[in-house]
Formats: sequence, structure tokens, C-alpha cells
Amino acid sequence: MFKSKREKEAIGIYEKHSNIALECMDLFIKQVEALLNANWEEIEKIEGIIYEKERDGDTLRRKNEFLFSEGLLFPADRAIFINLSEEIDKVIDKIQQVSRIIALRKPSEDAIEFLKACKIMDYLQVTKKSVETLNQAAMELLKGDIHKAVEKAHEVEQYESQADDLKLEILRKLYSQEKKIDDILSILQIEKLILWIDAISDKAEDASDVIILISAKVAP
Repeated sequence: MFKSKREKEAIGIYEKHSNIALECMDLFIKQVEALLNANWEEIEKIEGIIYEKERDGDTLRRKNEFLFSEGLLFPADRAIFINLSEEIDKVIDKIQQVSRIIALRKPSEDAIEFLKACKIMDYLQVTKKSVETLNQAAMELLKGDIHKAVEKAHEVEQYESQADDLKLEILRKLYSQEKKIDDILSILQIEKLILWIDAISDKAEDASDVIILISAKVAP
């Protein structure tokens, strides 16, 4: 599908862009682990790294937009590939935003204990799988394996559904135990954290939908 020098350059940018999403997800998991260990210095350090990587992602997105605006591919195909770049960028943006939620203030000890007791790490691992599988789907698409790309894109949807189930389970526990957390701001912070982690897999699914759309368009 991508054969010319400039088209191969675009593939390289997509790979770097998608890899940044994976790197940010791994960093975010480490940030949550630091939260559970009350390591505030590490939390702020990781938030800064994720912020810089999000800016790198913006730079890559703009590079691809420039390449496509210069006449890469046929006009009818440019918009959907630009859209894919934008959707990958939204995954990174959401990770950066939820990372900032953690760094804004220290939750109470009760709130941290709640996070330890609930399935927060299971939730994060499923969310990570959605981002990893999105990366695989994008790479298969760019290599020209349309069938594999669609297969992986559908897997992203499955992980998003699993993440949604875990989100609801954790929120139910939070609302049933909120009287044990003697700090309303911490309750609100946890609630937002849980909801925005779910938004990461939502954005991954949005990007996977674009991959399915492109696959349908370019399939022979």
C-alpha cells in the first residue's frame, strides 16, 4: 500500500506515534503503582515525562498531516489516514490528562487503600491491552495485512468492553464504601481517575474503528 519514499516515511511516523501511546501507557501504570506506594516524587516525575511524550506525539501528528497535505496518496484516501493519526493522538492525550489527575493532589490514605483493595491494576492491564492491540492493528494495516488489521481492531473492541465492565465494578465499590473515605475531594478524584482510565480504551476503540474503515476502503 505504501511504496514510495515519502509513503514509507509516513509509515515510520505512524510507528513512532503509536509507540508513544504504548510508552505513555506503561509510564502511567508505573505512576499508579507510585500512587499506591505514596511515592509523590515519582508521581510528579512520571507526569512530566508523559507530558513531554504527549508533545512529541503532537509533533509526529503534524508531520504526517504535512506529508498528506503535500499530496501523499489519492485525495479520497488522505482524510481517513489523517483521521487515524488524530485518533492515535487522542489516546496519548487522554493518558496525559489522566496522568495529571493523579499529580494534581495527594489523595487521602483511605482513598489509596481503596485503590489497593479494588481491581485497579487489573483494570489498567486490560486498558493497556487495548492500547497494545491498537498498535498491532495499525502496524498490520500499514504492512498491508488487511485481514490481520481488522482482526486486531476487533480485539480492541473486546478489551474496551472488558474495561467497561471493570470500570462499573470499581465504581460500585467506590459508591458503596464512600463513607469509609473521609475526604470528598479524594472520592471525586478517584471517580474521575476511574472514568478517565476507561476513556483511554474508548479512544483506542475509536482509533480501531478508523482502521476498520481504512481496511474496508483499501481491500481489493
